[in-house]
Amino acid sequence: MDITQRAQELLTQDLQIAEHLTDAAWEKLPGYELGALDRTEVASAITAGTRSMLLAIAEDRLPDESELEPARRIAERRAIQGVPMESLVGSWRNSERMMLSRLLTSSTPLPTSDIQEVVRRVGVVIDAMVGATTTAYREVAGELHPPFSRLSVDLVSRLAGAEALDPAHLDRLASTAGVRVHQPHRVIALSVDPQDGPLVARARQALVDRLRSRVDGPILIGGHQGCTILVTADVERIDDVLDRALADPGVPASSAVGLGMRRARFNEAAGSLREAVAALEVGRRLGERLTRFEQVIPEVLIVENRGMAAQMAASVLGPIDKGDLLETLRTFLRCGLSTRATAGELQVHENTVTYRVRRICDLLGLDGSAELTRVDILMALRARQLYDDLDVSRA
Repeated sequence: MDITQRAQELLTQDLQIAEHLTDAAWEKLPGYELGALDRTEVASAITAGTRSMLLAIAEDRLPDESELEPARRIAERRAIQGVPMESLVGSWRNSERMMLSRLLTSSTPLPTSDIQEVVRRVGVVIDAMVGATTTAYREVAGELHPPFSRLSVDLVSRLAGAEALDPAHLDRLASTAGVRVHQPHRVIALSVDPQDGPLVARARQALVDRLRSRVDGPILIGGHQGCTILVTADVERIDDVLDRALADPGVPASSAVGLGMRRARFNEAAGSLREAVAALEVGRRLGERLTRFEQVIPEVLIVENRGMAAQMAASVLGPIDKGDLLETLRTFLRCGLSTRATAGELQVHENTVTYRVRRICDLLGLDGSAELTRVDILMALRARQLYDDLDVSRA
């Protein structure tokens, strides 16, 4: 049996080989025991890599781009999860040893020339996999860990912390990282849906790239409450900058950004950080990609106090939480109090809309439809929108 035939035979054992390699990685390589890793996902990735290696070995060629792409994606994901690069390389070297062992093990001893050929083929393929892995890993790691990364994370943590800050000490630390502490600053909060988690580095890098050409000084990067935090000197038309970043290729559609208000200097940015996180939460609930805090202050108050939201919705909307009245009210307000437009959107007769609006006004104790734009009614409807599961009839 020649080398190609041996490699093809091993292809039928790929699941068994991948299981052994997964065990070796999980038990011996640092970082693979992390709670952030899913063993099933690790096994699936190793299986894909095993098949790619065996195909290339059998055909005596380098892995093609489609076979290298899974290795790159694995590297990006492991960089985000904090698995050391040495562990990734170690995993490939484990694969190399196992491939050599299985290809060289035979009841019939191989001639020296065949042994040398096996070693050459396996080495070429493994080197290609390691090269693709390390390049992709370093690219993502560079995005995750920019210059002054530890100090950057520490500064963000201090801004996000509950303890009172010493402004002078904070300024001294920030100055060490090159921050121009006397300039106005603001904070950006970024999140990506969990299913797009591996792409968070791309979204973060898109924001940094767009901001960097306009910002005089470093952009500090850290984390808080499950989202990425960027602290940056303020720039003109920052909304446009962030909108363009979110539209960049490779940025997942689930990316959402909250923008805190401008602060006069760096050591006052803690307030902007809290605002950015609050705005992000509101924006995610409303399905918005970019949300400025100053535009959603009422909504922030609602989100931060579910009990208040429930009481407000119950007291204001409870009487009309029947049949189609709530939806009619929403549509009527959205259509600018136009009966015809509301009827068209709801696909009912105009007389039906007129009757429902009159009924709504009677139940809410209003003198006419013009009073439907009262602040308490609008806020109660907003509470229902922010809390889909809010039951005003039982709140």
